[in-house]
Amino acid sequence: MQGVLALDRVTVRDADFSRAAFERFAPNGCTFERCDFRGESFDERLQTLFASRRQSVFRECRFDGADLRGVRPGQARFERCSFAGANIDGWMSFCAEFVECRFTGTFRNITFHGKPWGHAAERIDPVRAVNAFTGNDFTEADLVGVLFVNGIDVVAQRWPKGDGYVVIDRIHQRATRARARILEWRDHEARNEALAMLQQVAFVFIHQNGIATPRADDRWPATPENQRKVWETLEAAM
Repeated sequence: MQGVLALDRVTVRDADFSRAAFERFAPNGCTFERCDFRGESFDERLQTLFASRRQSVFRECRFDGADLRGVRPGQARFERCSFAGANIDGWMSFCAEFVECRFTGTFRNITFHGKPWGHAAERIDPVRAVNAFTGNDFTEADLVGVLFVNGIDVVAQRWPKGDGYVVIDRIHQRATRARARILEWRDHEARNEALAMLQQVAFVFIHQNGIATPRADDRWPATPENQRKVWETLEAAM
């Protein structure tokens, strides 16, 4: 099939998009169930897949190994989808929803929002106040510069095991108490670094109660050693 394939509010099941021959795809308000996008490079042909005027739903779809850097998730809803080894670096997920999805591999410079955000929030269809974001599995993911903001419940997700990540609640109450403790540090340079980092953490997560982040990340203005000390101070603050 050549030309533009336009679909409006239909359900597509068990489709293998690696074999599709259309030049461009324009779905609107569609549901995709168990569709296979593995290894796809999302170029102009699939650029509008997530950009429909009405929300499209992707249920149990596979994006394993796909290169999705050339698109944005828009207002799409992903349910039990697999992003194993997918490249979504640079995604700014303002209005997309993720429910029980699995992420494995390295992910860089991504922001997930718990509420519709920015200009796109004015055009979402159907209108909603919250982006569903729950039950997602990051246990085998390496998150570099990845943020979960604007009301995401971090306790409702699964995170990597071990000491490489910190997952804490009541971040703003902790920050107030941690600041008082950091002010007592005798190392002037370490103290200033820690206070600057604490201020930035409070700003970035202003609409968050809980946060999940690597203990050392280039995002924060402190050495890896001081970052770890700040997180330890925050953990012990309550």
